[in-house]
Amino acid sequence: MKNDNLQIKIIKNNIYEKVSKVFVHNLKKLIQFEGTQKNLAKKIGVSEDLLSKYKSSEAFPSIETIIYICSLYHINMDTFLNVPLTSSYFEKFIKYEDASRTIFTQNYYCYFLVTNSSKKENIHEGILKISESNVNFTILGSSTVIKEFKGNYTVSDNLIFFNLYNSQDGCAYITMIKPSLNKSKYVGGIALLCLPSDANSKPCCQKIIISNIKIDREENYDTLKEYLDFTSEIKDFGNVKIARYEDEKVYDFIETLQ
Repeated sequence: MKNDNLQIKIIKNNIYEKVSKVFVHNLKKLIQFEGTQKNLAKKIGVSEDLLSKYKSSEAFPSIETIIYICSLYHINMDTFLNVPLTSSYFEKFIKYEDASRTIFTQNYYCYFLVTNSSKKENIHEGILKISESNVNFTILGSSTVIKEFKGNYTVSDNLIFFNLYNSQDGCAYITMIKPSLNKSKYVGGIALLCLPSDANSKPCCQKIIISNIKIDREENYDTLKEYLDFTSEIKDFGNVKIARYEDEKVYDFIETLQ
């Protein structure tokens, strides 16, 4: 009988550890989605201090609190406690104000791969300045400005599109997923960049990381390269695109550097 009770206790502990890890993961996604711990704490009716304990696994919520969270966000309880979710999952159920120009609250650093074959594997740094509808995108060299594009941007239901121009080099475009994690104040993420390449002004398309903080390219080279590379298990593919989970991964990376 004692052995049976011990075995049951071990099984229960294993279940608790698994559920607790998934709960903390999903709680962090909800905090990101709501913007701050304070916002989420207020929304689910607990103190900010208690929410911090949930987040650090120092405490686990009551069944009533879990039921309320699942009801509030229209999430199946089994899914919420057993499946690590992405922010895009919650986006289906949460109505929020339309992302507009106000989400861009500062200048942003940009990082993308050098296309010149002689400098292949290097990573460019640029600055994206946004003032109301006006946009200035500058590509930086070691001590000089390499290229500078100016223009504006538009917001659709799912995308934000930057239309930029330089009289010498022509057009450049940046297309980003309309943010879910950055919906009130844009922190950063990944987008598609189309511009004339360094080598001979032929057009190219690549990924670009946008960040509200400066990233040390040498120290974080491997991580930046991983996010900026296009990879595929097959040699031929019909198109390339950025998935929302990629945008969230880059957002999480930038948050760790804050």
